[in-house]
Amino acid sequence: MNIAYFRDMDSLYVEISPENPAQAWEAHEGIVLNLSEDGRVVGIEIEKASLATNLDILKIGGFPGQVEIIDKNTSGSTHCIHTP
Repeated sequence: MNIAYFRDMDSLYVEISPENPAQAWEAHEGIVLNLSEDGRVVGIEIEKASLATNLDILKIGGFPGQVEIIDKNTSGSTHCIHTP
């Protein structure tokens, strides 16, 4: 399981399985479930994450996955922070 927060889009993505989704379903406004062909949830996207969640309590580390904070600076380059 991996988590990525895209600051420039204010989007939080939880990858449950590394497979490409076959379809997406908006479960609630701004909450999108990515589904496999057989209906399994392979990812969850939370749009406007800073408004929909409390990112201050997003714990980085302490679980068996990776967190990426992806931030585009003003020059357009992207910086990632990877945690074990």
